[in-house]
Amino acid sequence: MIRKYALACGAVVLALSLAITAAACGGSDSGGTEEGTGTVTVLSLWGGSEQEAFQKVLAQFTKDTGIKTKYESARDFLPVIRSRLAAGNPPMVAIIPRPGIVSDLAKEGSIISLEDLGLDPDKINSNYSDAWTNLTTIDGTVYGVVAKANSKSVIWYSPADKAVHTTQTWDELQSLTNDLASSSPIKPWSLGAKDSWTLTDWFENVYARTAGPEKYNQLFSGEIPFTDPTVKNAIEMMTKMLNDNTVAGGIDGALGTGFVDGIGKVFSANRSAHMYMEGGFVGGITLADVNPNVKPGESIDFYPFVTIDKAQGEPLVGGGDITAAFVNNEDVAKLVDYLATPEAGEIWVSTGAIVSPNKGVPSSAYPNDLVKKEAEQVTGAETFVFDGSDLLPGALGEDWGTLLQTVMKDPTKIDSELESFEQQAKDAFAG
Repeated sequence: MIRKYALACGAVVLALSLAITAAACGGSDSGGTEEGTGTVTVLSLWGGSEQEAFQKVLAQFTKDTGIKTKYESARDFLPVIRSRLAAGNPPMVAIIPRPGIVSDLAKEGSIISLEDLGLDPDKINSNYSDAWTNLTTIDGTVYGVVAKANSKSVIWYSPADKAVHTTQTWDELQSLTNDLASSSPIKPWSLGAKDSWTLTDWFENVYARTAGPEKYNQLFSGEIPFTDPTVKNAIEMMTKMLNDNTVAGGIDGALGTGFVDGIGKVFSANRSAHMYMEGGFVGGITLADVNPNVKPGESIDFYPFVTIDKAQGEPLVGGGDITAAFVNNEDVAKLVDYLATPEAGEIWVSTGAIVSPNKGVPSSAYPNDLVKKEAEQVTGAETFVFDGSDLLPGALGEDWGTLLQTVMKDPTKIDSELESFEQQAKDAFAG
């Protein structure tokens, strides 16, 4: 999980980088575009199957337009983009992993708005719901396009498991959990809590549905403290649902179980749990790495995370990557425009590597029913909140996961741990 980079360049370097970048972006003030260069460089953190899928899209773009592309990968995306801006060598296009980064770069003047690229923001945004266009709109101006998305509001189970049924509310889910804990030879839940981000995902889903999306965004932007009673309430709800009696191996066992091994406790041949809460990507990992014998819709399936407080609705917790331009020319504009089309989306999603929030991508383009269902959840989201731990500055997101590991093991430490963490948060947001 990518964390927010602690900017150490100082005001002088930042000012210099902005000046250099403005020159490199040529034409952004006038709203016109420069003549194309013939090759467009694209920077992203993607590797592996995600990179392979994206390069198929780029290959089709080159075939259609004759414009070449050069893909560059950087796992430490933000330090790399900052260094390149400071050196006056930005990529022409980047796939940015967090909306907060887009906002910072837009306010600095480092990226080009769609309008300044000569594109029609309304036409492009017509392919996306408000939940996604809000991520690319800063102070009323649209600066990019959501390239890919995922849902982390998912409960996984096997339809062949007759002890389990889908639930719609938290009370129903808690009742099912209690019933399974008292009657089943295996535990209700698997939890891959060695990877602490799985706990932050649990918290984010509970918090968004109890405190609401507005307070959620305030919490993860430093506007309200982590000692707010709503935070403790969400953690206590987690500990009631997930504890030694309900989790495979108990909490100690879960803290020694990684994310992928947690999937195996539900979907391997020798399962020890009934359910697993994690993102839509669980399906692909299960089919590829855990148990290729499972069959979507028969022995593996999911349903959306449950409603807790009807007044707060069903906000989708997830992630999204945003295409944005750092250089203003015709070739760049053509690529950004192409990546927003359903045609590009069809190529992309047919690989099974991503889900597109583009409403124009037909469900038939997805290779199996699991990704089709996630796509429907993503494109139909009325409210979207971004993965909270990824919004926290510096190492705070990792420390938040560590806190949740601690309080899941010993809930009596909730107050003291939140007080200590809040002091860290104040310092991090102030810095």
